[in-house]
Amino acid sequence: MHPVTEIQASPQTLPSLRRYDRLAVSFHWAVFVLVALAYAAIELKGSFAKGTPPRALAMAVHEWAGALVLVLAVPRLLWRLLRGAPAPEPGARWMQRAGAAMHWVLYLFILAQPLLGLLAMNAGGHLLALPALGIEVPALVAPDPALKDSVKEIHETLGTAFYLVIGLHAMAALFHHYMLGDGTLRRMWR
Repeated sequence: MHPVTEIQASPQTLPSLRRYDRLAVSFHWAVFVLVALAYAAIELKGSFAKGTPPRALAMAVHEWAGALVLVLAVPRLLWRLLRGAPAPEPGARWMQRAGAAMHWVLYLFILAQPLLGLLAMNAGGHLLALPALGIEVPALVAPDPALKDSVKEIHETLGTAFYLVIGLHAMAALFHHYMLGDGTLRRMWR
């Protein structure tokens, strides 16, 4: 048996130097849940008639989940820059480079998507608010219908592309786990 495979027999035996720390793992899964919630809410929104409370609730969930992604994305990215990432699993150099590039693309998405959503809202004359709690996020831009349409289109196009990137990320992790038998997937479990 290959020595690396023996070490990676279970998450408990995977050396900590080859794993993400608890905070990085927490950031990863919290952002995953919030992105999934934002996508689910926006998909559900289309099931309800315009002007109905369920549609407004679905949109509010989408907006707040996106805002919380941004709130977590900043410290997550800073943590990654400060702490780095575990060394890549042994393997082809091109796969290691593709994995690193994919991670930076994901960071770009989790920063850009919520910012674009907020810009589109603000350009449309809306603020992100939770009136019941007295929370209102200040506008980033003044109302501007032309800007709203442009930014909303970019937000929606990137949202569709983000589905693809998330799918590739998940498939790569599963490929590493089941086909290559390495510890790539287990590095993100604690």
